[in-house]
Amino acid sequence: MEENNQTQKGSQSGFKPNSKSLYIALGSSLAVLLLIGGWLLSRNKTATPNISDEENLEVTTPGSEVGSVEDGTQPVEDSQVIDIQVQGSEYSFNPSSLSVNAGQKVRLTFVNNGTLPHNLAIDELGITTKTISAGDSDSIEFTPTESGTFTFYCSVGNHKAQGMEGSLQVQ
Repeated sequence: MEENNQTQKGSQSGFKPNSKSLYIALGSSLAVLLLIGGWLLSRNKTATPNISDEENLEVTTPGSEVGSVEDGTQPVEDSQVIDIQVQGSEYSFNPSSLSVNAGQKVRLTFVNNGTLPHNLAIDELGITTKTISAGDSDSIEFTPTESGTFTFYCSVGNHKAQGMEGSLQVQ
């Protein structure tokens, strides 16, 4: 008889989930699944290759060789500002190659089409846009005085190492 009592007591001491602990377990499991799903989605977005071809943008002033401007703007006089727009996303610029004339004032507008914060920097010319969020833009004006090829890049984190760079040709 005593053995039978111990068997009943042993089965009573086992875990019996109440509704509160069941809800906590289900909620925790759901939270973990959502975190894993979000991580997988964010990894997929950053690994997506850029499918557009590399574009070149050349801007010239009157009296110099005729160049092409991908956005359809016309060359302007030396006293005016040349407007150039560069779009950035993970981890590329479009266009990734620019060309301007030395002594020509340039207004460079950087638009962040990505999901992460980005900026555009040209160390040799001492210029950097603000670091901007997705969908924002920032403009800087400068006048390159020396001819040469200058690298522009995103200085946020390791974006440059991941290929977020381009070139500015000053003629």
